[in-house]
Amino acid sequence: MRGSKILKNPFSQIIEIQDRMFQVKRILPENKINMNNEDWPSFLKNYYHADTVLRANSQLWICNEIQIISYVEI
Repeated sequence: MRGSKILKNPFSQIIEIQDRMFQVKRILPENKINMNNEDWPSFLKNYYHADTVLRANSQLWICNEIQIISYVEI
């Protein structure tokens, strides 16, 4: 993916895209998924318990976004 980087993690694959971080759950080739049905992204999200589906390099990246926590000093 252009403008992204993959972070080294021994337990899971994490990618950073435009200052957002995602934990990759599964990578699938595009040709294995029937994309004629317009509801295919929500099916993949429900099936893999993910919140994001990204397309790049003829692959589908099924991911969960890592939320950034802002701490407030009391």
